[in-house]
Amino acid sequence: MAADYSLVSRWSVPLSREDLWDVLDALLATPDPMVWWPAVQVSEFDGSRMHVRVDSPFAYSLRFALDDLTTQRPGALSFTATGDLEGHGAVAFEDGPGETSMVIDWRVDTRRRWMRWTSWALRPLFVLAHRQVMRQGERHFNAWIAAQESPGTPDMV
Repeated sequence: MAADYSLVSRWSVPLSREDLWDVLDALLATPDPMVWWPAVQVSEFDGSRMHVRVDSPFAYSLRFALDDLTTQRPGALSFTATGDLEGHGAVAFEDGPGETSMVIDWRVDTRRRWMRWTSWALRPLFVLAHRQVMRQGERHFNAWIAAQESPGTPDMV
């Protein structure tokens, strides 16, 4: 039984697209580009492949690798996922008044056997878990950006 998911989130970030790209470039130059996101742990990142564990709010974790990062400054980036999730993701950056919208589009299949076998009943829970993790990501990313801009706060990148 296939357990394919199309998961779209929209984050509002209080930066211009160019400033947001500068932040993303700086983060991607570090060993942990997602240091600001509590639910996401990066165990290894060599600049091209990122090994990630995501803790769901419902007591399960997913492990996968992100590869094939393609960037088109300042409009989009994309990547593939392999592991517990397989598929691809794309992020589009749209200008707004005083902010940039990040439209994050995941098209993935689950590879965990128990998730595939129970998807007929637990799919709404998996989608809810994704939404909660993504909302947390948006909140923490914006808080992290605000902390970078505060006087007297040491750089976190």
